[in-house]
Amino acid sequence: MLRKSVRGLATIVERFRPRFERHRLDTPERLADFLRTRSSYVAQTSLYGYLKTRMGTSYRLYFEDDTFSASIRQAAVKLFLSCLADLTVFAAALSERDGTLPPGGAAALAQRCFRLAAERGLADAGAGPVPAEVLERFDLRVRAADWTAAADGRHAFAGSEADLVRFAPVIDEYKELDREIVTNSIRFRWRDARDQLRRRLDAPALSGAMRQGGPDGGNR
Repeated sequence: MLRKSVRGLATIVERFRPRFERHRLDTPERLADFLRTRSSYVAQTSLYGYLKTRMGTSYRLYFEDDTFSASIRQAAVKLFLSCLADLTVFAAALSERDGTLPPGGAAALAQRCFRLAAERGLADAGAGPVPAEVLERFDLRVRAADWTAAADGRHAFAGSEADLVRFAPVIDEYKELDREIVTNSIRFRWRDARDQLRRRLDAPALSGAMRQGGPDGGNR
């Protein structure tokens, strides 16, 4: 039972390991796939890394408990959506800065990519459809976004940094003690994702694809 539980954990982490593609991110669909895989990877490795460190050598015993395992899965889904929201806003901000998006194009691109990535990500995790309140909250966020500020990276990722601590199934006393270290750990993981995005993003091509999709960029 113990070995099966540990193997299951390894399988979950491996499933979310990003594929190291080399193609340009020149369509909303390709961008959404990138956002999904990187957000999943950051969420999973940050959460499981924190839990393993906090539990120490007894972490395997915790993962055997069905109730605790269920709480971990729920936390992982919530953190994935938080990471996805942050990375999507950053990607749209870069596209706004470096491309020629039509008026309202950054919000439309973000909404389209977030929906595509969230639907696929939750389906892969067996977590069901994307909750309506998640989509509504993201729509409100992008409609009020400061795209210039979000493009520098620091402002776009505050949500997932806070949510890693908030959603982790750890008692509040430990969360307060761990907050700085845990926040720094996810910041470190985001650096590579941002660097990859900057290298591969084809903002002019994305802008063209969004213009061809109509005023809403193909959103329905």
